[in-house]
Amino acid sequence: MKTIKIAELLITALLIVSCHNDDCPIQPEPEIIQLKVIGKGTAVAQSKTFTHPITGEVLEADCYLMNLIDLDTKNTIGTLEDCVIEMQVPSDGTITSRVITLISIDGRGTIQAESSVFQEIQPPVQNLNFNTSYTPTENNVINTSFEFEGMEGTVSLVGEVSYKDFEEGILTFNNNFTIELKKIIE
Repeated sequence: MKTIKIAELLITALLIVSCHNDDCPIQPEPEIIQLKVIGKGTAVAQSKTFTHPITGEVLEADCYLMNLIDLDTKNTIGTLEDCVIEMQVPSDGTITSRVITLISIDGRGTIQAESSVFQEIQPPVQNLNFNTSYTPTENNVINTSFEFEGMEGTVSLVGEVSYKDFEEGILTFNNNFTIELKKIIE
């Protein structure tokens, strides 16, 4: 028993002594970015065709462009474009949409995320205001650029969307987005 413990100590000591900085690199902590922003504004639907950055699928969508506002400073820091690819409207007062969101932050880059957004009507019904939310449990970031290049993570949202003028292709947004990204370490 004593021989085994001595052998374990010798092996451990040998590994420590033989490990130089070049031989045993310490894995750096991944860079983490957390942003809280607001997508806000009244937007008119614009039909767009674009290619999904991962699957290569050609997508047709109604896209809504709005201001991107820093949650802390309340300053406009870029734009946010929600592109609704599919929409399911059952008769229970809810809407579920497949949405690709492009977040463009001035001077920093872009983050593109894909979500299945749930919306539930809030009273009074005649105003057609919906609470909207999406909380991903895994990576839903599908493309990044500049400062955010090589990062993955989640883009979640909680907010409101008004469908009052939907027949004219107009939606009004007030959505809080939480973006949590980390550098992909290979």
